[in-house]
Amino acid sequence: MQATTEDVLIDALNVILEKKPIDKITVKDIVSECNLTRQTFYNHFSDIYGLVEYSAKENANELLGSFSDYDTWQKGFYAVMSAMRAHKSIIQNVYQSVYRDLMEKYIYKVIYSYIIDVVEKQAEGMVVDQKHKDFIAHFYSLAFIALILEWIMDNMRADPQEIVDQTGVLVHGDFKKALKKYAK
Repeated sequence: MQATTEDVLIDALNVILEKKPIDKITVKDIVSECNLTRQTFYNHFSDIYGLVEYSAKENANELLGSFSDYDTWQKGFYAVMSAMRAHKSIIQNVYQSVYRDLMEKYIYKVIYSYIIDVVEKQAEGMVVDQKHKDFIAHFYSLAFIALILEWIMDNMRADPQEIVDQTGVLVHGDFKKALKKYAK
C-alpha cells in the first residue's frame, strides 16, 4: 500500500519528535525530513498542531476501533497506554512542551468519544436523557485522563496492565448502575 502525503508527514514529525519537543519543531524541519515542500505541507495542514492532531486521531482510531463496548474497553485502554509507552519520547516531547494543554484537550476528545460509545451501548434498551449519558462519559473521561497524565508525569514507570486492571476493578458495573439510576 502506498503511503499518503499525510502518512509521510506524520512519519517525518515522529522522527523529529523523538529528539525535539513539539514547540521547537518548525514546518521547515518536517518538510526537510521527508523531502517535501512547505506548500505541500500547507496543502494538507494549516500548522504543525493540525498535523499532530491528525496523527493522534489516526492512531486512536486504529487502536480503539474494535474496543468500543463495555466488555472490551479495558483492552482499548491498555492499547492506548501501550502505544504511548512504545512512543515514550514522542509523548514526553509533546507533554513537556508549552502546548501540553492542547495534548490534554485532544486526549480528552479521544477518550470521551470512546467512552460515550461504551455508555451508549450500555444504555441500549433504557430511556436515559442524553445529558446524563454525556455526564457519565465526561466523568469517566476525566478520571481516565488523570490516570494517563499522572502516569506520563511519572515517566510511564507503572505497568499499563496494572493500571488498567485496577481501573477495571473500580469501574466494573458502574456504567450500567449509573444508567439505571438515570433511567426513566
